[in-house]
Amino acid sequence: MEKQTNKHYLTNKEIREIAKENLRQMKKYEKAKKAKLPESAYVTEMKRDDTILEIDNLHTYFFTESGVSKAVNGVSFDIPQGSVVGVVGESGCGKSVTSLAIMRLVQGPQGQIVNGSIRFKSTALVTGEDGKPVPVYEKDENGEIIYDEVKDKNGNVKTDAEGRPVLKPRQKTGDHGFPVFETEPKVFDIAKMPINEMRRLRGKEIAMIFQEPMTSLNPVFTIGNQLDEAILVNNPGVTNEQAKAHSIHMLEQVGIAMPEAVYKKFPHELSGGMRQRVMIAMALSSNPRLIIADEPTTALDVTIQAQILELLKSLKDKINGSIMLITHDLGVIASMADYVVVMYAGRVIERGTVFDIFDHPMHPYTVGLQKSKPVVNKEVDRLYSIPGNVPNPINMPSYCYFKDRCNRACEKCNGDYPELVKVSDTHYVACHLYTDGAAQGNENAKGE
Repeated sequence: MEKQTNKHYLTNKEIREIAKENLRQMKKYEKAKKAKLPESAYVTEMKRDDTILEIDNLHTYFFTESGVSKAVNGVSFDIPQGSVVGVVGESGCGKSVTSLAIMRLVQGPQGQIVNGSIRFKSTALVTGEDGKPVPVYEKDENGEIIYDEVKDKNGNVKTDAEGRPVLKPRQKTGDHGFPVFETEPKVFDIAKMPINEMRRLRGKEIAMIFQEPMTSLNPVFTIGNQLDEAILVNNPGVTNEQAKAHSIHMLEQVGIAMPEAVYKKFPHELSGGMRQRVMIAMALSSNPRLIIADEPTTALDVTIQAQILELLKSLKDKINGSIMLITHDLGVIASMADYVVVMYAGRVIERGTVFDIFDHPMHPYTVGLQKSKPVVNKEVDRLYSIPGNVPNPINMPSYCYFKDRCNRACEKCNGDYPELVKVSDTHYVACHLYTDGAAQGNENAKGE
């Protein structure tokens, strides 16, 4: 419901009106989710050949008894293939909600994707008439399929009625001895994709490292049970023994000592940092093409943090994958990211290469974020803090959301919300200082 109010408290009548409208809207979106859609309704095309994910005008709202909270309110950015995109901003700016929308994990019915598209370049499994994935078979130098003799549990070769050995085609194996299946390139609009279809992407092609592992791990199952399940669900044809071996291998990869022992433990028996590493191991276990990392190193010490970041980099390079890195740590962004997206109050206010954002910040908010970080060998009495508060997402102003906190606000800032303006081939900013020839120059922006 779009009703605006400046009052601190709503009357019972107003709450009932809001609740009634919320219920109507939520039923509409939930009905759309359950609709049986043909694949053609959510198979689309990418706007650019070099991107793996394209978010276009994404709106994700939460329907509360006080009104509609516009957590993500028109977000647009791309993730190029094989790159790291860092997303930064204050708490509550919409970073995590954007990532949950990509995974289709926004909690309904209150939380809903109400508009926009999320295009993902997938390598979907090819299925046969029986609905099962189509295997890829080993071939000899002449291009003929290689066949192996079938043996029983005692190691004896099975024979048919005529006494000839029973043969089966040898399936090709990939990493870790996992069977390989036929794939085909497809582009899915995740925002329109049915939830049951989304399951074939989630975990296998798009994986997420959650911010709080204790709420993500199941307390009644062992670490091994949960790691094995993630591998078995996302990798057809894998045996329990292969899953266990790979789970232990992944625990080793994230720097866990005595992985066999940790494999048998429950989440509550591990420290916060250990649980975080388990979550990272689970996310990386199926070699996803896109990794969404929401504050992945929050609970880790500096040494392990460096190891995990190097692991993410190496995996990205190995599979030509991409990473969406959500963090408050500008140092991590500077060292890891190729591109940076700066968010504020549910909107993208600046985006560009890491060089654009760190060496030539233009939006006053971006400048303020950089001024607020500690600097080595520089003594200050007090760290800089951006004055004021983030506006209420239920009652957003029509003008620039940052205006009331901005030290460079002008008369034009009282008008419509500024659109993203292209200032170079890679650099975009949503600020009236850079529209209609009003730019003051990078030097001025940096010096304020």
